[in-house]
Amino acid sequence: MIRSFEKYYVFQNKFKSLADECALMHEAIIDEPELELQLPTSNPDDAVWTEMENKLKAHGKRATRLFSDCLKLRLVMPIMAEAYINKVIITFCNDVIRNDHVRYETFVRAKIPERIDLLTTHCSGFIQRIDTKSTLYGDFLRVMNLRNFALHGNIDPVREQIETVYFEGRRPLFGQSGDHQLRFFEHLEQMHKPQEVIRDYETVHNFLHEIASCLSEQHQKLFEQIIGDPFPGYDVNRRRVTRILPNQIMSAYFPGLRYDDELAVDWKS
Repeated sequence: MIRSFEKYYVFQNKFKSLADECALMHEAIIDEPELELQLPTSNPDDAVWTEMENKLKAHGKRATRLFSDCLKLRLVMPIMAEAYINKVIITFCNDVIRNDHVRYETFVRAKIPERIDLLTTHCSGFIQRIDTKSTLYGDFLRVMNLRNFALHGNIDPVREQIETVYFEGRRPLFGQSGDHQLRFFEHLEQMHKPQEVIRDYETVHNFLHEIASCLSEQHQKLFEQIIGDPFPGYDVNRRRVTRILPNQIMSAYFPGLRYDDELAVDWKS
């Protein structure tokens, strides 16, 4: 009897999860106040020193939050974008490609530029080709290409330098005058570039929207439901992804009624 039922696998939408995390980091970076650099007066009194001490602590906490979010958003953005592209593939891939294991694996494992170029020929629903000569596409690839260095955990002290310090014996010598603790936060700002991270994040989302806009109106509506579903369903027989459950599931219980796992019965006997 069970063979006559439609069989679905419920799975996690990785794009949805990653996009939600990226949105939180994006919001946190935007809401972070600007860095304020202020040097102590020539003859600071106790009140001024206390103010400077509190300001340095605030800068430290800001740096921990802001630059951590910048780093994580740069790392997760490309993964989020690739999850989106892969969701387009698994949703709309032509049966000819889907049923050919070698061709399908070649498709989903192709480099990002090749995968994007093949979307309109290997997937149904596209009514126009994705413009790979646009500035938006070029900016998107620039963001995606930055991931290789970061995702492999590469370390390049020259490329990632924060500042330069010279030593005369044990005495540190700095190339710039002023308060070097505050300068350190300024250099961190220049290295992590929060505003650039925000622009890259918005570029990625704009290009993903551009991909969806190349679909027919009917396919766009279907994809909006699937890409926004945290737990979509996979039709085992047709090998298609769709939305099968609402975001909220309700359960009804009868007071006083005991269920199987509450009964004093040895079900194995």
